[in-house]
Amino acid sequence: MAKILPANLERLHSSQHRALIFDCDGTVGDTMGLHYAAWKQTLRDFGAAAIDVPWEKFCGEGGRDVRISIREFAEQCGLSIDGDRFLAHMDALFERYLPYHRPIGPVISFINSETRPMAVASSGFRKNVRYVIDHCGLSEKIRAVVTREDVTGGGVVRTKPAPDLFLIAAERLKTIPTRCLVFGDSPLDGQAAAAAGMDFFRVPQDWWDPALRDFDWERAPSA
Repeated sequence: MAKILPANLERLHSSQHRALIFDCDGTVGDTMGLHYAAWKQTLRDFGAAAIDVPWEKFCGEGGRDVRISIREFAEQCGLSIDGDRFLAHMDALFERYLPYHRPIGPVISFINSETRPMAVASSGFRKNVRYVIDHCGLSEKIRAVVTREDVTGGGVVRTKPAPDLFLIAAERLKTIPTRCLVFGDSPLDGQAAAAAGMDFFRVPQDWWDPALRDFDWERAPSA
């Protein structure tokens, strides 16, 4: 697997990859600040404010099943939290915040200038991923959308760093995995791409709007 630097983004238009696969949160839509706000509020609502996860560590968990993350963080603090309830509560808050997301300009421009088959593969819920795609104006460009619903079975959710999301996307784009290029912002995206045998382009955080991390969500008007 090759790692491609952000400085080489424009060169990728002439790369030999047959298909392009994009993560959603933090890659297509600037939503990680919104996820972080929802995470922190959910901790408060569950009486678990003692669980202090810094921004950098939270972003490093991007793409992982939140139920696993909260269980591990809670155990470190001597707490017990129902992961399913936590995820449902956090997702409800995230939906409230989602209209404030921003498109990630360099990635959106790249997608709009591409003609190769493209997919979005995300550990998020389909309704939220579709919302971001639609509101970034990409509904006509993205051929396939793969989400956590596609990798859930038998009580197991095979999200990143497992390769399943990216492998399903390659299958739906009718392209062998080794000819696919993955775009993602999280280290777990890179691990999943490596496990799938795909090249990986890391979307940098300096393409995000830092204001989304500091917005006063409790005073935000209804979107």
